[in-house]
Amino acid sequence: MFGEKSSFATLVQSCYRAARSLKTMNVTLKLPDDLVREARHHAIEEDKSLSAWMADLVRRELENSEQKSNEPKSLYEAMQTSSMPDWFYEKEFPLPDRKADKDREFSFDPNEA
Repeated sequence: MFGEKSSFATLVQSCYRAARSLKTMNVTLKLPDDLVREARHHAIEEDKSLSAWMADLVRRELENSEQKSNEPKSLYEAMQTSSMPDWFYEKEFPLPDRKADKDREFSFDPNEA
């Protein structure tokens, strides 16, 4: 019997240590009643507590924002990334010589064609 209490006490201590290592923080949010009701329904559908469901929601949103922050914000940044294939940098895009173009006469008169 002494051995059983000892193993139970060890189990309780292990659970206590595991719970302390999770490092959760209580946060108070003010949300509209209808939003909380709908969130609870979603949590129940996923067989989670509201806290666990909200934590997953925040985690997903943070992951999405990290992925978006890694994307180039401008065309210039996109051109500077090393993720472009090698052939992209090897191609030459010759531009026509504007000085070789002949002067053309033009008119703003719609009757002249």
